[in-house]
Amino acid sequence: MINEVKTDVNTLKTKYDESQLEITSLRQDFTELEQGVAGMDLQIQAIEGEKLQKQKYELQTQMNEMKDQVTLLEKHERKYNVMIYGVDDSNADENIYSVTRQLFSQNLKIEQRKANAIPIANAHRVPTRGSGPKPIIVRFIHYGDKQLIMSSAHNLKGSQIRILDDLPVSMKQERFLLSHVVYKIRKKEKLQTRIRDVGAHMTLETRKNRGDPWSARE
Repeated sequence: MINEVKTDVNTLKTKYDESQLEITSLRQDFTELEQGVAGMDLQIQAIEGEKLQKQKYELQTQMNEMKDQVTLLEKHERKYNVMIYGVDDSNADENIYSVTRQLFSQNLKIEQRKANAIPIANAHRVPTRGSGPKPIIVRFIHYGDKQLIMSSAHNLKGSQIRILDDLPVSMKQERFLLSHVVYKIRKKEKLQTRIRDVGAHMTLETRKNRGDPWSARE
């Protein structure tokens, strides 16, 4: 009888041990499963994060492209315009057309008869907040006349007067920022510089000597 009881106890103990092993194994399986689920959650978050970042990048790219398209349209609208800076505006009764034509003949060295014959669609002073003479905006009827004025602007070297393309605000801001870089390059590196528009943006180019090819600066 005692032996039978011992046998039963041993059997129960064996079953208990086996049950404990199964429980331990199940717990390990559950822990691994739990870790797997947590890992999947992290992967899902990472994937969702990547998707959101990709969508954000694509949206920003589309916005930049649309902004450039608007800038290009505005640039095209202004292609017949020039901005003239540094012309004295102390005469309240000035005739802006006479002032402009006088500038063309006297300062740009264009033959007076030819300067007076250039048809101008519109010309007026542009209000500004800064000090100094208010700039003049001139709109030509013929693009060739604008090109003549721009190609003659080198005659203004050494004076306070400047003639620049009339550009959209964003491009003017880029040109203004690059002008500060130009000053440093000319002073430190002794290079020739120029700022020109390429598409909807401005680019700075340099060269060592006249006749050398221009190269864009990063």
